[in-house]
Amino acid sequence: MPINVLVVDDNRVFRNSFCELLNACYDHLQIIPAGDGSAALSLTRQISFDLIILDYELTTFSGGDIVRRLRARGAPLPPIIFISAHPDLPVIARLHMVSGYLQKPIDADTLHAVLDPFIKQPTMRSAGPILWRIRASERES
Repeated sequence: MPINVLVVDDNRVFRNSFCELLNACYDHLQIIPAGDGSAALSLTRQISFDLIILDYELTTFSGGDIVRRLRARGAPLPPIIFISAHPDLPVIARLHMVSGYLQKPIDADTLHAVLDPFIKQPTMRSAGPILWRIRASERES
């Protein structure tokens, strides 16, 4: 059964190469790319996603703005992973209570370390921000 993944990044070159990396690491993903926050919000109304990978530093809405708008809908959210080169990404991810983060540049080992719990264990996909808190405390110890 394919896993629907929304990948949102306004840099077309990065978005395309990141989607290729995802395809190379996981052969059963249905990856839907979006180039901006408006497209991402529209897609989330049309498709039920199992995972959202969201650039924090988008040009129109920030990743944080998109997370707030999705939460305002009141529907359960899939895990959300922030991606960014921002040096404070770990703090930003915690503040927005997303499920995790990927610091750019991203390699296959890091991708697996962050995404495997969500992709390989379907029950984890519905856990949302609680996993972020668990993972953050594990990293600190």
